Amino acid sequence: MGGHHKKNLRAEKAKVKLKGAKLPKGLNVTKTDFKVRKIEIREQLKESSYSETGQRQFNLKETLSRLKHHSVKFRTDAQRNVRDSLKSGNADHLIGHLNELFQGIAAGALDMERSARQESFKTLDVLLEALQPQAVAPFFHVIATYLRCAMTHVLPAIQEDSLLMLDVLLLRVPPAFLAERSASTIIGNFIDMISRARHDNERSNRTLTLNLSQGKQTTVKWRTKVLIRLQQILGTLVTSKTASTGAARVVHFEEMRPQYYNVLCPVRQDNRDLHTILNESKLTAEGTQLHTYVEQLLPLLQDNWMEVRPQQQQPLLNQDAAASLHVVIGLMSLLWNLIEQHEADHSTTELSDWLRKNYAQKFLLNFLAKDGSRFPYQQMPLATKKSSKEKGTVDGGELCMPQNLGIVRLTCKFFPSPVERQTQLFAHLVGYMQESLNRLHSLSPEQQLSLVASMRALLFENATSLMKIVAEPLTSLLSASIEAYVSQRFTTREGVATRVLNLLCEIVERSDLYTRFGGEQRFTPFLSYLPQLVLKPTVGESTLRAMTTLCRHLNTVFMAALLQSAPEIINHLDKLQITNDIEGQDKFENQKRVLNLYYYARVLDKEGKLERLVKQLEEQVERKRIADYLKAVVGYH
Repeated sequence: MGGHHKKNLRAEKAKVKLKGAKLPKGLNVTKTDFKVRKIEIREQLKESSYSETGQRQFNLKETLSRLKHHSVKFRTDAQRNVRDSLKSGNADHLIGHLNELFQGIAAGALDMERSARQESFKTLDVLLEALQPQAVAPFFHVIATYLRCAMTHVLPAIQEDSLLMLDVLLLRVPPAFLAERSASTIIGNFIDMISRARHDNERSNRTLTLNLSQGKQTTVKWRTKVLIRLQQILGTLVTSKTASTGAARVVHFEEMRPQYYNVLCPVRQDNRDLHTILNESKLTAEGTQLHTYVEQLLPLLQDNWMEVRPQQQQPLLNQDAAASLHVVIGLMSLLWNLIEQHEADHSTTELSDWLRKNYAQKFLLNFLAKDGSRFPYQQMPLATKKSSKEKGTVDGGELCMPQNLGIVRLTCKFFPSPVERQTQLFAHLVGYMQESLNRLHSLSPEQQLSLVASMRALLFENATSLMKIVAEPLTSLLSASIEAYVSQRFTTREGVATRVLNLLCEIVERSDLYTRFGGEQRFTPFLSYLPQLVLKPTVGESTLRAMTTLCRHLNTVFMAALLQSAPEIINHLDKLQITNDIEGQDKFENQKRVLNLYYYARVLDKEGKLERLVKQLEEQVERKRIADYLKAVVGYH
């Protein structure tokens, strides 16, 4: 210890000796004459840029790594950078990294933070909008997997936000693509979101769930939210199976060129399987899946309606009940559409027969009552006024027009051959349709489309059986429809007037319906009005086709009206345009289609009106082509 003490003293003494001394000049200057080389890692350390708001913009690899970062702020910044890059038109450089990009963005659907989930959905929306469906196809299973995980998550908040992710897919992904990839799986997840499997001896295999932590009203709204998205998914299935009819092959005769026509008719293929041909009960895989959908969904839909349905003494619906009825009726209609498409493809009626046998009476009791006393439904006036657009899309408005018209169509599907004891029920439905026609001027184009669809169900599809029990009300409805069409009360938007025209023409073409409804006496106003359509600036392809069919059937009322308007029609041919015609078709070819109508109408020309018209046209040099063709049509034997 003593030695150490002396050593410390000497050290202290040495410090004292140096105190006040100065270093020689130049020894305290930093040397700067050495050389250095800059270290560069080109792939990792790129120059960072800043946006106009002063936020840092990262390179692609840094962004992809930050999408998986544990910090919410880092993940949110990465999502924002991806959106900014896509909006600036730099989507091409992402093509090679789409797998990592979709993994990172779709994983945000399971994030515990709500803000991060919403940022993820915004980024997914921008990304799907920027990419072509072909580029998304190899990675769509990644998005669908995270969507299904979110829909079945244990946290209600993540389940609820999964509907926002589905909204993005419904908006940005083509319906056929979405239906083909994962619609069937998503439908199962939808059912799990509002119900659970039942483990008792009840006939129904699922029961509705109630979220006790949020109250009954919130549960009703939650189910409505889920069912609206389910309706959109089923709509994609219906749309994807709707076949588009191609244009027919048109061959024009020319004397100086060889003509080639089909000699043999195409062989009609029987697409039925062996079980259907032998009348054995055997569903295909698609039919079995559809059977499962209906078996699980219909009881849930009816139970959901029974929970919010008002008592018999209070027929008015509150807003939640009206919205619930709106989506329930829409879903049931879509299920019927899927069944009809399946049965048309496979030439069978097994599913529809099973559906009517098991659910027709339940539908009648729950939605109409046996005598139709619960129908029609109306909504209570709202205390606070909302925009008409919001009311119309959510609950159908105070008159509940979409719901009531949907119930009319569903009743016709469940009871295609009504019996005499249902006379009061169907008279009630027809009376409601008559009242709706009287309010036609106040209906939107969408409501008029729904009205025409319900008219088709009553006046055409089920008319043969309905004429046996409600002949007089149904005939009055037809007369009101003809009067509304002739007076041009149906809007031309969304093709409403054209659909009414097609419906009336199809009724005329059916000889049994034409006779039962009163024949010429009933349809004279409509048939006499038809030639006036050719005097308008445009005429639809379907309208011209319907006129041709009426001429082929030698309908004398229509041909007489056509002959009477011949001078005006032929003088108007140069200004006439046919909509939805074959692309690139010559204008004269369309004019010839109108002139061909007089090949049939000439049999009523006892006064030689057409021949005088031909002579007048021959005097006009610029119309010689029309005159020659009309002369050939009139003189052809």
